[in-house]
Amino acid sequence: MEWLTTWTAWHWLILGFVLLIAEILIPGIFLLWWGLAAVVVAGLMAFVTALTLPLLGIIYAVLATIFSIMWWKYQHGRDQADEKHSVLNQRNHAMLASRGVVQEMGDNGIGRGRFGDTTWRIQGSGLNIGDTVEVRAVQGITLIVKKI
Repeated sequence: MEWLTTWTAWHWLILGFVLLIAEILIPGIFLLWWGLAAVVVAGLMAFVTALTLPLLGIIYAVLATIFSIMWWKYQHGRDQADEKHSVLNQRNHAMLASRGVVQEMGDNGIGRGRFGDTTWRIQGSGLNIGDTVEVRAVQGITLIVKKI
């Protein structure tokens, strides 16, 4: 237990590098920010030698939490911005400008159209069964089409 009460800046630095190496070796683990927090605490301890180990532990926990939350907010914002420009996993948006054939049509302008090997709910005006249509827009699960 004595080694725990006599931690130096080197101990924090080693902990930081062990966590950084673990981040590289273990997939899916989020240790980068904890490792960087340990490196910052090592630097802090090197300059301010009067800090106690419990206080350094608290500083380490707070820094690791702050770094993790900051990264999460940054990455979450980027992911949401990327989602707006991507049609990945949004097959209906990938249908824009696709051509298909009207299979069913109701009086209200809503029917079903075949696009490739799938049928979709379509909406358009002046459409008849057998008409070739092109997707102009998407509203929820309905493809807005125009006769060509």
